[in-house]
Amino acid sequence: MTKVVVKAEVEDVERWKRGFVTHSDLFLTQAVTVAYWGAGEGNKVAGCFETTDLDAFMAVMESPDTAEAMSSDGIIEGTVEIFVLDSVLDPNA
Repeated sequence: MTKVVVKAEVEDVERWKRGFVTHSDLFLTQAVTVAYWGAGEGNKVAGCFETTDLDAFMAVMESPDTAEAMSSDGIIEGTVEIFVLDSVLDPNA
């Protein structure tokens, strides 16, 4: 299972939160099995997605459907950053 973090700045955190939960169908096309999400200070938000198909995830990120969803949720263009988590540290090891 691959984890991907997507962070961005939004116009309004509450608007983004309301929109985020409406995108289950879009997330399923990305082979997402679970999504964690939250907001920080200064209208910064992040989602951590577990996906079984990184290629599908990335392809959908570039799709018109995702662009429309992000625009509808008030994500500020040019602020999206994507991180593929490819390393693990086990502090108990």
